[in-house]
Order: sequence, then C-alpha cells, then structure tokens
Amino acid sequence: MKNKVLKIWPEINWIENKNLKEKVLNCWIYAIENSVLTPEDLEVIPFSLLIKDCKITFMNHKRTAVQLSVDIAKRMKENLQERFLLILES
Repeated sequence: MKNKVLKIWPEINWIENKNLKEKVLNCWIYAIENSVLTPEDLEVIPFSLLIKDCKITFMNHKRTAVQLSVDIAKRMKENLQERFLLILES
C-alpha cells in the first residue's frame, strides 16, 4: 500500500522531516485501507459532485492545492522574510 500511496501522492516525498513524512504516509495508508475507495479510485473520481460533469479528479485537486501552497510559502519567504524579521526584532 505504501507504494500505491506514494504513486498518487509523490509530494509526500517533499516533506523533509522524516518523522512527519512517515506520519503523513501512515495516515493516508490508514485512510485508504479503511475506505471503500482504492488509490486508483481517487485518481478518477471528481473532486466535487456539485460541479456538473467535473473533469478535475480528487487527487488532481489535492495535489494542485499542495503544490500551490508550497509555491506560495516559497514566494512569501522570498518577499516577506526581511519584514517578518523586523517584526520579530521589535
């Protein structure tokens, strides 16, 4: 199951903290093993039933959200780090 989860969630490998990475992986393994859905199902079911004929899959939506969050955090660090340091020092 570990390999299946990492196949649909390669971003888990972005987690640098080994302990946290293992916990996230185990959480997804547990969730899938206790679900009626398979990892393959998550790559085909729509992320929303409220959108008629939604072509965006559950995993595509989740992965995109994670990727955007990491991109935003990097941009915030680049643009705001100096300002945050000034706030902390005052």
